[in-house]
Amino acid sequence: MKRSTILGIIALIWGIMNSGVSAEVYSLEKCVDIALQHNASIVTAKNSYEASRFSVYNSYGRLLPSISISTSQTEYWEPRYGKSQGASGGISIRETLGGFGLANYHDIRASRAQKQSRYYSYINTKQAVVLAVKEAYFNLIKADMLVEVANDALKRGEEQLKVAQSRYDLGSAALSDVLKAKVLRSNARLDLITAQNNYNLAKANLNSVMGIDIAREFEVAHDLPSETFDITYDEALNQALNHNASYKKSSYDLAAAKSELGAARTNFLPDFSFSVNYGTAADKYFDLFKNDYMASNATRSVGFSVSYNIFNNLGDLTSLVAAKKNLNSAKSVYENGRNDVVLEVKQAYLDVQQNKEKLTVNDESVAAAQEDLNIVREKYNLGAATIIEVLDAEVSFKTAQTNKVQALFDYNLAISRLEKAMGK
Repeated sequence: MKRSTILGIIALIWGIMNSGVSAEVYSLEKCVDIALQHNASIVTAKNSYEASRFSVYNSYGRLLPSISISTSQTEYWEPRYGKSQGASGGISIRETLGGFGLANYHDIRASRAQKQSRYYSYINTKQAVVLAVKEAYFNLIKADMLVEVANDALKRGEEQLKVAQSRYDLGSAALSDVLKAKVLRSNARLDLITAQNNYNLAKANLNSVMGIDIAREFEVAHDLPSETFDITYDEALNQALNHNASYKKSSYDLAAAKSELGAARTNFLPDFSFSVNYGTAADKYFDLFKNDYMASNATRSVGFSVSYNIFNNLGDLTSLVAAKKNLNSAKSVYENGRNDVVLEVKQAYLDVQQNKEKLTVNDESVAAAQEDLNIVREKYNLGAATIIEVLDAEVSFKTAQTNKVQALFDYNLAISRLEKAMGK
């Protein structure tokens, strides 16, 4: 008895301690921050950009001379003199400028343009992930709100069934009224099950977009932006043309293609080389580092050379043709990119305006449908309306509530898409 009492007290204390424990609440900003840290697409794009920065350093490094040091020791035997040995060492500095230096110039310009292209590719990926997080976040809020709508509809269905059953018991309603009320309640239960399932799927999808464990439990704050989006179409388009990441990337892809074509043309120019060499020799290896040997046996040379490639199995020609084709492709992408930005901004801007008007209309529809439902239910209680009228009013009210939730979701998503198109 004492043991069961103690266990009961422990269970009670545990229940009290955990009664106030609730799932962590995630704001939109927190979800975005988590995605920026864990989403695989962002990590890949960022690493690609970081790698391109070192490609620029490598291009500048090709302007520097190459320096090499060599030492050797040789032992040999001759029948007449017997065993002998010798050692040598030297240092060589060489500078090569392809196409009289123009190849290096175009290579640097191309690598710098490619770095900027990778940067805007990273920004574009980042903005796409942020948009995906917002869409998943808004969708989860929508699913949560639809669960509330379905739950309220079930409560009204249960109340309506009680009223119909009471009137049937009093003989003022037909059995069909009770049966129709039961169907209404059953449909409301099914809608609630579907809404709850959609909520769980929406939460799993948000976890996936953020790049975290699908099973992580949390709640979302219903912090949908309530302010109006006041900006003209011309302002939105101007900002998009100046800041849209995809469009900026295409401009740097075009610049890189031009520089790569210039580099391909330098293959038909001579290469210029300059070298400085210093060497010394001694009988023994460690004598190489003695001043007297270094001075007496030293050899010095300075060289200039110009080389011209006459034929290399059509390699230069094919590189030139490929560079021209790549430039034409980059031009086409850049020119069409402007139309893509204009279309993206136009569509997103019109969606914002459309859904903004829908919000106002749906507010009026919900208020009217709720008032109509209250009137019809009161008339039914007084025997002045049929159960069919009640069911129709119930469907209209639930539809109006669902449309309002959908319009709120569409409005916020349209704003997010417009902001991405504008490069925000």
